[in-house]
Amino acid sequence: MKKDVATKKRRIRCAAPARRTVVIEEYLKAKHNYKEEIEKAVINSWKSFCSRDRDRESLWDGIYRVIKRTNERKKDQNMLKKDGRVLTPEESAQYLAETLFPEDTKKGESREHSDIRSRAEKINNMEHNANYDPLFTHTELTESVASFNPKKAPGEDGFTADICGHAISANPSIYLTLANKCLTLGYFPARWKKATVIILRKPDREAYDQPKAYRPIGLLPVLGKIMEKMIVKRLNWHLIPRMSERQYGFVPQKGTEDALYTLTKHIREGLKAKKVVTVVSLDIEGAFDNAWWPAIKTRLAEEDCPLGVGRIVDSYLRDRKIRVIYGGTAWEKTTSKGCVQGSISGPTLWNLLVDPLLKELEHQNVYVQAFADDIVLVFTNDTALETEKSANQALTHVQRWGQRNKLKFAPHKTKSMVITNRTKYDVPRLTMAGVDIETFKSIKILGLTIDNKMTFGEHTAVVAKKAINIYKQLAKTAKVSWGLNPDIIRTIYTAVVEPVILYAASAWSPSVSKLYIKKRLDSVQRGFAAKICKAHKTASLNSVRVLAGLLPLDLRVVEEATLFKIKKGHDTLEVLKDVEIELKTPYQNTPHPAKIPQISYRVLANEEVNNEDKIHVYTDGSKTSEGVGAAVTFWRNDREILKHKLTLAGFCSVYQAELLALKKAVHLAVRRKEVGFNIFSDARSALDAITSSRSLSPLVTDIREVLGKHPEKEIKLFWVKAHAGREGNERADELAKEATKNHKNKPTYDRCPLSHLKRLIRAETLQKWATRYKNEQTGKITKMFFPDAIAAYKIIRNITFNSTLSQILTGHGGFSAYLYRFKLKESPTCICGYAEEDVPHILFDCPVHFYVRMKLENQIDVDKIGKCNIASELAKKDNRKTILQYCIEIGTLVNNRNK
Repeated sequence: MKKDVATKKRRIRCAAPARRTVVIEEYLKAKHNYKEEIEKAVINSWKSFCSRDRDRESLWDGIYRVIKRTNERKKDQNMLKKDGRVLTPEESAQYLAETLFPEDTKKGESREHSDIRSRAEKINNMEHNANYDPLFTHTELTESVASFNPKKAPGEDGFTADICGHAISANPSIYLTLANKCLTLGYFPARWKKATVIILRKPDREAYDQPKAYRPIGLLPVLGKIMEKMIVKRLNWHLIPRMSERQYGFVPQKGTEDALYTLTKHIREGLKAKKVVTVVSLDIEGAFDNAWWPAIKTRLAEEDCPLGVGRIVDSYLRDRKIRVIYGGTAWEKTTSKGCVQGSISGPTLWNLLVDPLLKELEHQNVYVQAFADDIVLVFTNDTALETEKSANQALTHVQRWGQRNKLKFAPHKTKSMVITNRTKYDVPRLTMAGVDIETFKSIKILGLTIDNKMTFGEHTAVVAKKAINIYKQLAKTAKVSWGLNPDIIRTIYTAVVEPVILYAASAWSPSVSKLYIKKRLDSVQRGFAAKICKAHKTASLNSVRVLAGLLPLDLRVVEEATLFKIKKGHDTLEVLKDVEIELKTPYQNTPHPAKIPQISYRVLANEEVNNEDKIHVYTDGSKTSEGVGAAVTFWRNDREILKHKLTLAGFCSVYQAELLALKKAVHLAVRRKEVGFNIFSDARSALDAITSSRSLSPLVTDIREVLGKHPEKEIKLFWVKAHAGREGNERADELAKEATKNHKNKPTYDRCPLSHLKRLIRAETLQKWATRYKNEQTGKITKMFFPDAIAAYKIIRNITFNSTLSQILTGHGGFSAYLYRFKLKESPTCICGYAEEDVPHILFDCPVHFYVRMKLENQIDVDKIGKCNIASELAKKDNRKTILQYCIEIGTLVNNRNK
């Protein structure tokens, strides 16, 4: 297009006078189209960046990469010794290495420590557990390799994940043989254990001349991390069913929001019972870096860890080396304790180590929960005296457990907070190792600031500031590379700002009913809404929000909280009270990693599968206005020998229907006496889910389980293009459509998908917004065009805003009435002299624009355009563009007149 524009521009110089006007018009049209395509490409580029999932890079990986580019790289600062001596860069690297990775010494050890150390040395030399794990499989290796992001920094060898992936995929059996030999011998290669340690600054520190102001991140070779991930998957499968449910960190199907929701729910229950709730947040000094290896080894034996896995973990923990990079120099040393931050196994081994503490505290009736090394205790009592007694007893137990496991709890960093609705109450005096624990009015736990009144006012202030700061940093880069047009601002808002605000919404959503919280959220949203629709700053939030197509943030918080609670089984919608939600298969019910069957499918274009001795099975799912159905049809020698029609509940999705058809096909196949079956489906998403062990849909796990239990059957999966003339496929489609009309029998499958749940919750949110929009006193001009927020929400998406159009739709712009209101003009009167120059007047009544208005009325075929019918005419798709062009034309004329 660029060349075409340049060519047309050159033609102007050579054009004959008679054709010059035509040539200029052609050039201007080509130039306009070129600019439009550039704008589209820019928007698509930014949207692609903000929603990228290629190379296994998450949205936040990309966001933080951009933010990192906008931040100035800080020079490594030389360390300062306690005696005041400033160290050289090499000495600083050594000082950091020795402080952050201390040696495990026997100095000052108790008899109990000696016993643990002695047991740890003997455990893996004894046949204490004859339970050997099976060898690693191709499926485990494939999934482990695929899980790594090639953009992540590699280890010392410099081999990134994509390099390792290509090397392994060239001949997987070589790496698999090596990994299995390591498993058999109980040996982890020394080269794969050596970590290159990068020193990162902890944020908001006063000085960076002490090691405690830094966080060490270990970069390990990807080849070793691939095997480490396979080991950890087996460890998790073995350990998680045995571990305390109060551990939320790095546990499948749990996360920070689960931890925070459970914690705040427990606190609210205490407040409802009119008790005094005391929260204690524990701090472990260098938790991961000080994890004691002998304790980890004995814990593995206590949990009956399979001997092969136990031995390879033992080898993994022995003879480790680190190389600390700092100030342009490096320092290498061996380590004898700690889980390297950045390793795959670190979190799992830490959870294993801390699990007895959680169970012991639970046994003492202490409410405890942890997210890795972030441990919180909650005490609910009638009096401060009762809390003192139970809390100090628990803290003493925690301190002793730490000593037993050579971990140091820091009383001076441990925080407590009293939460109560009482006006008068005593503050319990809590101590740990003889040190008083300080009481605070708020505590930050896992990124959520909980205050002593459970208002979450401080939290909303913090996240609002954080969201705006992230926006500013992203906008800086976006402006240079993409420009800041409304679509890009909207994408930043939905992809970055909203997620920051909505973090852990289920824990603090009750607070959005407070007026000052709602106003704070509105103030964040207002700026973005105005930028998206290019409106004046003075335009009301009610107007700019509907024009920007943004739902009120307080309603979005409630929406996210509702979705989370229903997904986790804590709540239900009234319309779904008798309906079961389709939830993921619990992790505890998944098979051992080595027993996950290796399933694949083949893509067929137009070729046929010539297996006359095999049964051909065709499946399909369908959703129409009448219902949802699925079907299976079996064929032998081009003849149909069996068919099954399945009906699903009306709210089920096509995806569920496709999976149900595949499930029925597999179940029928394993029951038949024939051995070979070719199953054909046109649903690629369903086949992808079956072939990946990451999907835990109950339909998918059932299919995988059946295929795994019947290796004697030769069942092959194929993807075929829909409606490509394949007789069996067309027959399955016909049967599936017939099944949608069957309403006599109970549905074969009636679990509600999350997609339907989200639609119901969104409909409820839209209804609340529509009511609020209608009842607000502001935004009267906008309501003239869009009286209903729900209808507007659908229309707005297809409108391209400019400043003039926004002025017309909000009433805030270069109109005499508006300018007079802000003392920018002496009179509000229109030049026609009949009335104030506001939007209704210039569009519908002003005689100056009579001919333009008459032209519009003829184009949209109405007798008279006015306040009473502008909304209904704008709702008509055929009229919308014409009306908006009319608004822009009149707005431009008035703006130019009032300059």
